[in-house]
Amino acid sequence: MAQRINLAASFPNLKNLGTVTTPYGGQTSQEAFHPGIDIANKIGTKIPAFAGGTVTEADYGHVQGENNYGNSVIITDAEGNKHRYSHLNRGYVKVGDRVGAGSTIGELGNTGATSSKSGMGDGANLDYRIASRYGKYKNPLTYVSNFLKQ
Repeated sequence: MAQRINLAASFPNLKNLGTVTTPYGGQTSQEAFHPGIDIANKIGTKIPAFAGGTVTEADYGHVQGENNYGNSVIITDAEGNKHRYSHLNRGYVKVGDRVGAGSTIGELGNTGATSSKSGMGDGANLDYRIASRYGKYKNPLTYVSNFLKQ
């Protein structure tokens, strides 16, 4: 069983964001090694950008149960890292938008292939993962922590 991280206790500024139900490197029903973190909460919870950059992908129109990331946004930062926010209920940004760290980019949801163990029974979660410009995954908790120090 994956260790749950209570963001309210670990990161008080994100007390309304939710609980990490799958840590970086954890296992999901879809992946033996989860290259991101899953944060579970209620559908509609506002999602901030953890790093600023340019929206390079915005994929909307998905529903729960599809075998994909669901509604998702990718923000590419100045170093070329691609920050993917997946399973959104709604996205607020479009390709080409410049966003700053802390900007609300969408709402947590349960679109695509979700399997959150939030206890809410609806699979609602944010799958947040970061790939470097070279395609290597990075631990998103580092970015969440750095975001909170700003």
